[in-house]
Amino acid sequence: MEIIEHGDKEEWSDKDLAIEIGKILERKYANHPWLIGFQGGGLVIRHVAIAAEVSRVFGREGFASLLPRNQLGTPTELTHTVTMFAGELLEAFSLPRGPWDGRPPVVPPYMLGEVKH
Repeated sequence: MEIIEHGDKEEWSDKDLAIEIGKILERKYANHPWLIGFQGGGLVIRHVAIAAEVSRVFGREGFASLLPRNQLGTPTELTHTVTMFAGELLEAFSLPRGPWDGRPPVVPPYMLGEVKH
């Protein structure tokens, strides 16, 4: 894991929490390419392959999922919260909840209604 954005000074204190969340996701969903960070007070979870596929389909960069900080729960609840949140993201893009087998993500049909031809 590598930190590529430090964010605002206030958010820099979230670095350790982002690293812990990355470790949780690697244990639960091994081999999936996660980028974890905090921006605007929320947890940003980006699956690199999903972001690339969304970019390819829509021609827009930067797809990520945002979980407001107040929904992370207590430190005890954190593992469950991020596991479920990331798992739902994987399922939405037809990826396994478990180790990634390298299959490409599939943009869900409900998102395809947004594509302008």
